[in-house]
Amino acid sequence: MSLQSQVDELGARLSDLIRRLSECGYVFDRPEAVLPGPDPRAAEVIDRISREVGPVPEALALFWLRVGSVDLSGSHPDWKEPAQCLDQLIVFPASLALYHLEDDEGGHLEYDLPFQIVVAPDELHKANTSGGPPYSVSVPSEGIDPPLNNSSEAETFLEHIDRALRFGGFPGLAGCQDHGWPLDSLKC
Repeated sequence: MSLQSQVDELGARLSDLIRRLSECGYVFDRPEAVLPGPDPRAAEVIDRISREVGPVPEALALFWLRVGSVDLSGSHPDWKEPAQCLDQLIVFPASLALYHLEDDEGGHLEYDLPFQIVVAPDELHKANTSGGPPYSVSVPSEGIDPPLNNSSEAETFLEHIDRALRFGGFPGLAGCQDHGWPLDSLKC
């Protein structure tokens, strides 16, 4: 399967999951950010990072261009919150990557190499608890689907999204028995 097909399949699975969550009565914290589609500036951001720092990993670039961003933060009034973090799936939009590349006036910031494209908060920050460094990918990167930095699992960017989808968008539920979430109906 080509990388583009892989990204498109993940996008279709995300759409299906969001439909399922909505049908179950899940309430998204920011409905406008759930799956808004590609950022209008995605191509411009990818080009700028590629020129100034190095090539944006192809898997991330395709995700930004074809799927966009996702934020599954929210809750359900009847689902028991587990003792551990949900680690809900979040992928920031492409335009947020510029935040770490430029200052408030659009000037160039100093940064260490490899440059880190922040793609999501870590699982503790997602639970509104002080945590560690955010999930990120390095530029330059290793391969077309780079390792996801700071994840509790050794996985690539796309593997993280796939794993999240296999746990209904909440990979923190893996191995967790103290929840009332209908995972069987949410897994995709």
